[in-house]
Amino acid sequence: MTKIAVLGPEYSYSHIIALKAFPGSDLLLCRTIPEIFDLVSKKQVDSGIAPIENLIHGSVRESLTSLQKYKVKINKTLDFPIALCIASKSNNFTKIISKQEALSQCSNFIKSANKSTEECPSTSRAMEIASTDSSYAAIGSKEAAKKFNLIIIKDNIGDNSDNITRFILISLNESIPKEKARTSMMIIPKKDKPGLLFEILSIFKDNNINLTKIESIPTAKKLGEYEFFIEIEGSMAENRIKSALSSLQKIHAVYSFGSYAAEII
Repeated sequence: MTKIAVLGPEYSYSHIIALKAFPGSDLLLCRTIPEIFDLVSKKQVDSGIAPIENLIHGSVRESLTSLQKYKVKINKTLDFPIALCIASKSNNFTKIISKQEALSQCSNFIKSANKSTEECPSTSRAMEIASTDSSYAAIGSKEAAKKFNLIIIKDNIGDNSDNITRFILISLNESIPKEKARTSMMIIPKKDKPGLLFEILSIFKDNNINLTKIESIPTAKKLGEYEFFIEIEGSMAENRIKSALSSLQKIHAVYSFGSYAAEII
């Protein structure tokens, strides 16, 4: 049975996407994102699932810094619609509880409800608290609300009905799809200098490669010193991608996370 590390607790969105995308797998619930990467790197699980980007809040820094630290491969991305509901034991709640990101994603509903809010570590933990105290209503997934036998007061309460979170499936095995793929890498500059970023980006332009993401990540060694996480359109199986990587590797250290397909769950 395939063993997959996911961000817990039970019925968090990471857990839900793993249940939907990999039914029958043995799921190990982790307390933090770095723990997922650590387990994969130590071969204690076959693969891991971690959030990498949200439509509203942007990149998940913990995942980017974990990619910087751990030598893993990205096997695919999984886009998952985030449909938030509010649930409680009754309609007589006085407080709304959830993790900070979920509360901010439902600011319009919370304003109209005119209730006080409280933060907690996760949406599923919020549902658990609401299941033991009727003064709370929790914001989270319908799956979590059903798990804790709560009444769903209203569904789809997010400010943006098109909200999506992208997750990455990571392992130690590299996958190289030939078509409709993206490739990610970490570029570690050998020396900071004027025009450094232009030098890197021009290589992709010269090879007619479209960049879909670029993030600067502190090296944690010297203030103002960065590494670059870059995602591009194309597969490592293509000559233009090989050419670009070859040119980059002549001037900087490059770690490739491999090529992968994108899926919608």
